[in-house]
Amino acid sequence: YAAADLVICRAGALTLAELALVGRPAILVPYPHAAHDHQRFNARVLVEKGAAVMVDDQELNAGDLAAVLTELYRDPDRRRRMAKAAAGLGRPQAAARIVDDCLRIVGCTDSEGAAG
Repeated sequence: YAAADLVICRAGALTLAELALVGRPAILVPYPHAAHDHQRFNARVLVEKGAAVMVDDQELNAGDLAAVLTELYRDPDRRRRMAKAAAGLGRPQAAARIVDDCLRIVGCTDSEGAAG
């Protein structure tokens, strides 16, 4: 994602976490056959926060995608706002916090857990 100004992708949880971590605006195309349509719900969070736009998979065609891309390309301020909104959703220390919580739950200190 480092070289991307804008990402076009599905809306799985890990993908969206990565987008938030690196602060990239996105065009999200939720996978329509995902369990309980969860990707659509995932995408809505980013759309509502201003970090992404959503395009329905069943309505996706080259012309409509080109129109969305062109609109975003011509509006760098909007892309910057979207990127800032995405970055605001990121939790860069999440993995370390989860490990610390797990170690605390099992009664280890950080050094005990790291050493063995």
